[in-house]
Amino acid sequence: MKRSILLGIMLSAAVAAGAQYSNIANGLTNVLMPALSGSNSYKGFVDAAYTQGVGRYRSNFATLSTSQGYQLNNWLFMGAGIGVDLMWSYVNDDWGNGWSQSNMDRYDDTYVSKAVMIPIFTDFRFNIGPRNAASFFIDLKIGASFLANSSSVKIRNGYLTNTSYFYFQPAIGVRIPVNSQNSKQAFNIGVHYRLLTSDYWSGYQSSIVQNGLGAHVGFEW
Repeated sequence: MKRSILLGIMLSAAVAAGAQYSNIANGLTNVLMPALSGSNSYKGFVDAAYTQGVGRYRSNFATLSTSQGYQLNNWLFMGAGIGVDLMWSYVNDDWGNGWSQSNMDRYDDTYVSKAVMIPIFTDFRFNIGPRNAASFFIDLKIGASFLANSSSVKIRNGYLTNTSYFYFQPAIGVRIPVNSQNSKQAFNIGVHYRLLTSDYWSGYQSSIVQNGLGAHVGFEW
């Protein structure tokens, strides 16, 4: 009798666990299928950009990035993305001999400091106008960026270290459909502002803000 009851409990638990795993699998399938099948709600972007640094702690960036997510309605896209930033900064090492009577002992050398950074972000895009004709868009990327190839890198008037940095990039632009049969496919041309907060070391630890203005081109599907 006891064995029968125990067997019944075990069978019930197995059925319940199987149902739970089945629900989890179905949920994952429902999330992944729009991307895998190319359904109307799934959408992807790929962008190439250049950002010119401005201000005292400026660096320049050449970027390739992608965003993947869902077109919730005709005017709102929500997704997540990742990119690769090739960063370079013009650094001036200017050393002087404090006890020299002239500038003859002064050493002045300018070189280009380079690094790779990886931004990871959420992406919100707002479309203004019809989907089947040229229209405007507003894009907003918010996330974090990481120094990928070094523990630190010198930039103009400071250093970047291998911590995480706040990443913020709003943009405006024009969306140009390329396929009259499929309004999801379009080229994008835009301009953007980039804000990157970072830590640096220049005799003491402090925080700085990097600003940049740039342009980008991309394709969406």
